[in-house]
Amino acid sequence: MLAGEPFSDEPRSVCPVIAEFLRTYNDQVDDERRQDLYPYASLVVGTREEAAAERRRADLCLEWWLASSSARRVQLRRFLWMLPPSSAARDVEVAHRTARWAAGSPKRHRAALELVETLVGQSPMRVEAGWPGDQPVAERRERAALRADG
Repeated sequence: MLAGEPFSDEPRSVCPVIAEFLRTYNDQVDDERRQDLYPYASLVVGTREEAAAERRRADLCLEWWLASSSARRVQLRRFLWMLPPSSAARDVEVAHRTARWAAGSPKRHRAALELVETLVGQSPMRVEAGWPGDQPVAERRERAALRADG
């Protein structure tokens, strides 16, 4: 509705990788964390781009997720071997699995929101730290909240 489209959890104007991450994360978190997702609905409008951009976003999800655990690397490598290396299905599945892992602990909530901001192109990502950087995050959240309210 924010993009002038019929209500859907798969809006045409949103990158499928970002949409899958947010859909899955929303479905997996408690009500308190879910409230923080409202401003992101307007932040992600207009993020759909070419397949190469979707691939870069999926790779960012993968880097963020893998930075957290070596055991997860083995599991994920097995999964990735089953899908074509340049497929939209692979990119969406990476976002789905990343979101499920992120939702598994309230301690990851802030980092998950910052990952979404990185995916949108609003923030640089510190892969070695396992989450996006903190540069102007507060300003972006405030702007996104204003768009959601307006």
